[in-house]
Amino acid sequence: MDKMYLSKIVQGGNTLYIKDSEAREAISALEAYSDYLGVTTTALTDGATTNPITINSESVTAKKGNIANYGSKEFIFNGSAWQEFGDLSALGELAYVDEATGSVTAAGTNAPSAVSFSGTTDADFVTGVDTAAVAPSFTEGAFSAGTLPSFTEGAFSTGTLPSLGEATTGNFATEGVTASYTEATETLTLGSASTSAAVTAQGSFSAGTLPSKAADTFSAGTLPSKAADTFSAGSAATFSTSKAITGLGTATAAAQVFTGSAVEVTVSAA
Repeated sequence: MDKMYLSKIVQGGNTLYIKDSEAREAISALEAYSDYLGVTTTALTDGATTNPITINSESVTAKKGNIANYGSKEFIFNGSAWQEFGDLSALGELAYVDEATGSVTAAGTNAPSAVSFSGTTDADFVTGVDTAAVAPSFTEGAFSAGTLPSFTEGAFSTGTLPSLGEATTGNFATEGVTASYTEATETLTLGSASTSAAVTAQGSFSAGTLPSKAADTFSAGTLPSKAADTFSAGSAATFSTSKAITGLGTATAAAQVFTGSAVEVTVSAA
């Protein structure tokens, strides 16, 4: 008889998925492929069938796809023999680092030079406004016309009549749980039994409220008023100054001469 599998169970709006042990075993076997075992002290050559090998003083049995290093070479186990697929012996020290540092020492001399001026004169000039001038101003006080007396009659409420809340009902099963299996989708479906309604709690009772009227309010209003006038005399502007050359005179600069020589660059692994 062929195997029959169960992948999920459906109950109402919920779907319950079942773990597949066969699939988990197959995935576990695939995860071992291309695992790096480490550096071995067991001599390995291309085509060697040595197994197990020693890594960190411990015996390790290689599986198909396992990778190990021996010396500068890399080997992968094909299930029966080791196959070489890499040799790092030709690489220098800088092949094993991400960064390197070096130093350059420049050699040579630069002849001194100087610039001199003679016959210069200067004077003060306005370079900007520190504080802008403010013109006189007059502000008339605001006028308030006041408010008239007012009367507000309190709101009237007619109250509410007594009432009874709606009853609470619940569904009760009249038959057992149903179940069906679909082989095409490997699904077990649990169905809900038929139900009927019954009163489970009576609604709450409200006695209502009596008619009522809120309190009246009266406001006497306010008299007209006027705020005080204000006057500002303003202020004069202020300026900042700095020196400026009015006569440059003459200037002389000596020519620069640089004498260089060979340099040596040293780069070392970080």
